[in-house]
Amino acid sequence: MKTTYLTVLSLVAIIFISATIALAASAQSNGNNKVRVIAHTDKEVSDALAKGCNVVRETRTLKALICSESVASSLGLQEDIKVFAMDSGANTQIRADLVQSSGNNGDGRKVVVIDTGYNYDHQELSSSYLGGKDFVNDDNDPFDDNGHGSHVAGIITADGVDAKAKGVAPLTGIIAGKVLDSSGSGYFSDVVAAIYWAVDGEDGVAGDVCITDNSTGETTCTNDDFNADAISMSLGTSQPYTYKGFCDSVLPDLTNAIKYSRDRNVIVVVAAGNSGGAGVSIPGCISYSTTVGAVDSADKIARFSGKGNAVDISAPGVNIFSSWLNNEYKTASGTSMATPMVSGTVALVKFAHPEYTVDQIESALFNTAKDLGKSGKDTSYGWGRVDAYGAVNFAS
Repeated sequence: MKTTYLTVLSLVAIIFISATIALAASAQSNGNNKVRVIAHTDKEVSDALAKGCNVVRETRTLKALICSESVASSLGLQEDIKVFAMDSGANTQIRADLVQSSGNNGDGRKVVVIDTGYNYDHQELSSSYLGGKDFVNDDNDPFDDNGHGSHVAGIITADGVDAKAKGVAPLTGIIAGKVLDSSGSGYFSDVVAAIYWAVDGEDGVAGDVCITDNSTGETTCTNDDFNADAISMSLGTSQPYTYKGFCDSVLPDLTNAIKYSRDRNVIVVVAAGNSGGAGVSIPGCISYSTTVGAVDSADKIARFSGKGNAVDISAPGVNIFSSWLNNEYKTASGTSMATPMVSGTVALVKFAHPEYTVDQIESALFNTAKDLGKSGKDTSYGWGRVDAYGAVNFAS
């Protein structure tokens, strides 16, 4: 077993947002460098294709293309925002151990983790793998070649082969959406596509898809929806793209995707980011997210935890021990670690109350959280530190 202590900045996935909407070629560039951009209309796409661009990603509300800098600039196309991964007594702290001892380990529940992938060969994680998709390499093998995603997933579902690494809901299944590569970088458009995929499945349609055979009149219906209980995203932006209020209008494609998930009863649990008093990062500052800050083992807000009106709840996120690459383990800190604590708690709540809507899940989480800081909801702790035992036993 190898234990490595990582800094906060080495583990939190951050999204760097361009300060301008249109791409501008550098004065020192010849304009032939390739860039990845986003088009929203058929005309933008057709104009780009006519000038030699290639489509590399299609999702509900946008298409991503590779173009030369000069073409992207001349067409005024928006940059496809680059995503970078910079990046225990916690079960007892949130009283998940009491829930587990009662026989509730999240059996049969599902969480989609959108991150660097999933180490399905790890002794802690292999039993929980339910498949996934690699949006980086466009295949169905989301194997983790970075480590961050496996650390996050382990906090939710690790079996406890090493007792210190046991997850909050160790029998919960994980569906992995890999949007970050081995260096921890990826694209905003892939995150948007992964959210829709997490809700609709591979066919891109929520619910049944029915086909009628014209010759026989027989209708066959299929449904590949995952029916997940939560999407867990340990992603966030760095300064200056942090917000003390809400940010729904900054990236409307991402806002719409999270709302789409919530409207279909899949809660989206998101990190508040690691910028402290500078504010909450995107997508945590989107109003439809369930946004998580980080506390230490003494329930004190972590210095790095993003603060703002969008913070809904907090969870342990300092020195969290979990699975990594190969069969290794690491200890890490960040709101990336706090987020799956809440996602795992959602799985426990849904095991006890499978009929609960997103609103009822949030009601259970918020009404039973340990109130810290100012009385009621505040900009550091949200409604307080999550209490898994209280949330599971809350009658909505």
